[in-house]
Amino acid sequence: MALSRHHHAAMRPLSVKEISAQASQFDFTPHVALQKWIRAAKMLLTEAAICEQEGNLQMAYLYLVRHAELVLDKFPLHPDYRDPLYKHELQEAKRHVRHNFERLDTWRPRLIEQYERFENSMERRRAESRRVEQEREASRSSTQSSSRRPSTFEDDFYDDHGQSLDAGDDSALAVDLAHREIRRRDATRQSTRQAGISPATVASRRRGTVELGTDRDGRDSGVREAGRHLQGDSRQGRDNLIPARRSAPSRTYDYPAVPAREETMDWRMPSLQPSSGRRTLDGPPPARPAKDQHNAFTPALPPKQFESYSRSGTATPSPPPPPTNDALRYTFKPSAYTEAGDPLRTVMLPPELRREFMNLADPNTRRNLETCGILCGTLISNALFINHLIIPDQKSTSDTCDTTEEGDTALFDYCDSRDLLVCGWIHTHPTQSCFLSSRDLHTSSGYQIMLPEAISIVCAPRHNPDFGIFRLTAPPGLPAVLNCHQQGLFHPHAETDLYTDALRPGHVAEGPGLRFEVIDLRKN
Repeated sequence: MALSRHHHAAMRPLSVKEISAQASQFDFTPHVALQKWIRAAKMLLTEAAICEQEGNLQMAYLYLVRHAELVLDKFPLHPDYRDPLYKHELQEAKRHVRHNFERLDTWRPRLIEQYERFENSMERRRAESRRVEQEREASRSSTQSSSRRPSTFEDDFYDDHGQSLDAGDDSALAVDLAHREIRRRDATRQSTRQAGISPATVASRRRGTVELGTDRDGRDSGVREAGRHLQGDSRQGRDNLIPARRSAPSRTYDYPAVPAREETMDWRMPSLQPSSGRRTLDGPPPARPAKDQHNAFTPALPPKQFESYSRSGTATPSPPPPPTNDALRYTFKPSAYTEAGDPLRTVMLPPELRREFMNLADPNTRRNLETCGILCGTLISNALFINHLIIPDQKSTSDTCDTTEEGDTALFDYCDSRDLLVCGWIHTHPTQSCFLSSRDLHTSSGYQIMLPEAISIVCAPRHNPDFGIFRLTAPPGLPAVLNCHQQGLFHPHAETDLYTDALRPGHVAEGPGLRFEVIDLRKN
C-alpha cells in the first residue's frame, strides 16, 4: 500500500488496534533517496493536520502513527541514514514523533468512545433484526412482515456520514465547496497572522513541533519512549500500538482541543447552491425590537481584507464568509482505482492552469528549453483540489529540467507554511512529443511516493496531442521504477505499461472556475 494512501473517509470507525495495524501497511524501499522519504514523512504530517481540521481524527491518528513508524522503524534501514547531510532533518522528524505521541494520547479516548458507540449501534441493529425475525416466525400466516422501528440517529450516524458525491459529476458543487472551505481556512490563517503568529509557527504547532533541547549526548529526549511504542512489549505484540500517557512531562505544548462533531447534525443538508425562491411578505410585519439601552457605542469595522494574487478566468474572490465548515456535510467518493484495486481520490484541476503555465514557459519554449512547475493543493472532503502552481528555481536543457537545491528548499518551505500537498508536476517538451521519458518516470515516482494520486502533466506545444495527464501504474510501473538501478540519464525499462492516462475516466477531473495562485520562485 502507498505511504499516503487515504482510506475512504466514510469507512466504519476502527479500534485503536485496527488503526495502528492499518498504519503499518505501507511499502518502503531503501533504493529511493532518503531525501524523498523525508519529504514524504512531512506530507503525512500535512495530511494529518488537514484531517484534524476536518474533524476526521481517525485518519489523523493513522497518519501520525504511520509517520512515527516511518521515522523510527524504516529510516534506520536506509543506507544514507547516518549521512551527516540529513542529521538535522532526521532530528526534526524525531521531535515531530515525540510531540505527536502527546496528541495521540489526547485523541485516543475519543476514538475509543467513537468505536464503542459504533459497536453499540451495531449490536442494537443485530438485536432488532433478531426480534423482527422472531416475530416473522411467530406470525407466518400473516402476509405483512413486522415493521421496523424508526432508526435513531445513532443507528444511521455512520451510514449517512455526510452526503456522498462524485466530484467529477458534481464539479460545480465541488468547486463551490472548495472555494468556501479555502476562504474559511484563509480567514483563520489571517486571524492568526493578526494575532502575531507566523505561518511557519502555526504549521509547526499543527505538526507537533516545539523547539526543545536535546540530551547531553545529542539524542532527542523522548525518542526512545516513542520507539518503545513502535517496537511494542513482548506481551502485547507488534500490532498493538497504543501510546501510553506520560505521568509528568517536563515541558509540553497544550494543543487546542478539536471540537467534536455535533451529534445532532443533520447529515442530509440541502445543496450549497443558493435558493432561487423568494420569501413571501404575507401577514403583518414583525414587531420592532426594543431599543438596546446598554449599547452605548458602535462596534468597530473589521480590518480591510487584502486579496492575494490569483488566476482563475473569473472575477476576483469575494471577502471570506463566516468560518462555517461546509466541508463536513459532504464526502467525495473515490473516482478511480489503481491496477491493484486501491482507491484513488479525485483530483480537481483548474482548466486554465495549463494555459497559464504555457504563458510562463513561453520564453524557454522559444529557445527549446524545458520548463517545470509544481502542482500543489489541499484536501477537502476526500478530494484533492489543485489551487497553486509553483515555479521553483530550476536549470533547463532541451531535454531536461531540474529544480536547484535551493529551489527545492524554498518550494517545500512554502508548502509547509501553508499546509499544501504536492499533487504532482507539469513540464514542457518543446521539441519532443507528449510522453513520459525514463527520466520523467523517475521524477514522477518521487511524487507518487508522497501522494498516490500525484500526476504528471506533459505539454508538447508542437505536437498533437499537445498535452497529457499521466500517473504511473501501480503495479507494474511504480514498483518497477522505484527498484530501477540503471544510472544513465535516459535508459529503457524492461517492463511495459509503466504509466497510464489519469484524466477521466481516471481520477483527474477538470473543475471550471476553480481558482489558483501562481507563485514564481525563480531567481531570474
